[in-house]
Amino acid sequence: MQTRNSKGEVVAEQNVSITKDGTVVSVNTMFDHGKPVSQTIAVRDDSGNVRTETVLGGKLLP
Repeated sequence: MQTRNSKGEVVAEQNVSITKDGTVVSVNTMFDHGKPVSQTIAVRDDSGNVRTETVLGGKLLP
């Protein structure tokens, strides 16, 4: 899902994927003029354990 500003530029994007083993990967990316500013990656395994990582100034995952 993408969030756009009044000019139609993408300012945020959220992607969620579920792997075959039930792991949920959620990626939230914030943009400034088309360049990634920050990205938060959350991984929840089938036991409910959650790991998060935030990256500033770059983009790790699509």
